[in-house]
Amino acid sequence: MAPRVLLVKPPEASRFNFGTFSLAVLAAAVRDIAEVEILDATRLGLAEAAQRIAERTPRWVGITTMALSSLPPAAELVRRLRGAVPDAHLVVGGHGATMLPRIPLEAGAHTVVLGEGEITFRRLLQDERSTDLAGLARLSGGELLQGPAAPQVAPLDALNTPAHDLVPEPEDGVHLLETSRGCPHDCSFCETTRFHGRRWRYHTPARVAAEVRHLVRDLGAWIIEITDDNFAASRRRVLEITRLLRREDLPVFFMLSARADDLLAHPGLLPAMAGARMLRISVGVESLDPGLAVRAGKSLAVGDYARLFGRMRELGMFSVASYIVGLPGETARARRKAVELAVAAGSDAAQFLPLYPFPGLPLPAGNDSYDPDPAAAADAERFTREFYAHPAVIARLTRAASGGGVRALLAGGTLAKHPPPTCSA
Repeated sequence: MAPRVLLVKPPEASRFNFGTFSLAVLAAAVRDIAEVEILDATRLGLAEAAQRIAERTPRWVGITTMALSSLPPAAELVRRLRGAVPDAHLVVGGHGATMLPRIPLEAGAHTVVLGEGEITFRRLLQDERSTDLAGLARLSGGELLQGPAAPQVAPLDALNTPAHDLVPEPEDGVHLLETSRGCPHDCSFCETTRFHGRRWRYHTPARVAAEVRHLVRDLGAWIIEITDDNFAASRRRVLEITRLLRREDLPVFFMLSARADDLLAHPGLLPAMAGARMLRISVGVESLDPGLAVRAGKSLAVGDYARLFGRMRELGMFSVASYIVGLPGETARARRKAVELAVAAGSDAAQFLPLYPFPGLPLPAGNDSYDPDPAAAADAERFTREFYAHPAVIARLTRAASGGGVRALLAGGTLAKHPPPTCSA
């Protein structure tokens, strides 16, 4: 009899829902050997989440932690489940648990899956009593036992199509699509290479086109968000994907993230992406201070970003730039000029975020915890407000909103979310 497996996104304040999608990917990898359900408990209280899990009498409970912030609610859910489902094997995985496995284990989890879960979780289901710790962490007498890295899925096309049938329709109409994992770059602040290793793996263009076809024709997707850390890591692959997609029924637009230097590497790349309706692109700038940017692993200048964002405007694309406040080595002067330089770079939208000092990555001076510095968090919030209150940004968004197409739609939505300040008499 196949074991009953319940995969859970725990209750948490964040509505960031890649977690449910990653569970659909994991479910597809094990549903031939298990009876799998997925519970999205994001909006539930801990007591209700534990009750709903207990009602399903699972033999296995797998809880995902998308980030370090997911760990406290996941750990509290584990504590409640030790009493609610005493016979279930409690497994916690995801980015947060991989970085700090002791937290869910001390809360009562039996096992933490380190790194990506498809191969390791399947092996665990097939042989619960195995002493092979590859890809796993456990506690023994209070001592953390952590095995070596487990094999990764390669090629990525070996993965089954995500189990979309096990998750509810997205309320916002945005369907998710994974086309690659990892990033070939090695930025100092980023935990992606720690989770995946410095190894970029990808679905073939034919597989990507087939999944888009399924999302649009069978599931009615009108917006598709590509979850990749860096979609444009290979310009040759992007050009082939866009060529294939132009033969397909497409969503209204795609949303994705990419590095600026990869987007600028080939003059035909952005036009090809625009032609395939890849019209909302998030670019991780991180810092426009020259010295700080080089230390972070990104060496483009303000002028390079201005050229990129200008070209995107010409093609009807909408640009979103992200910046980090509190990078190691940041000077007071660099922080003061952050908004001024972001406005000059010319993205349509921008978000400033405090540095999240992930375990294993450099910590800013004076910070000995994994919590963001409160001053950096406050400045990040203020910088975002100042960016949207700047006359040049308001004018840029207003012009875009008065145009047509997806760019106008996104600009109008941004102005509604960040309305220009009103003048007092």
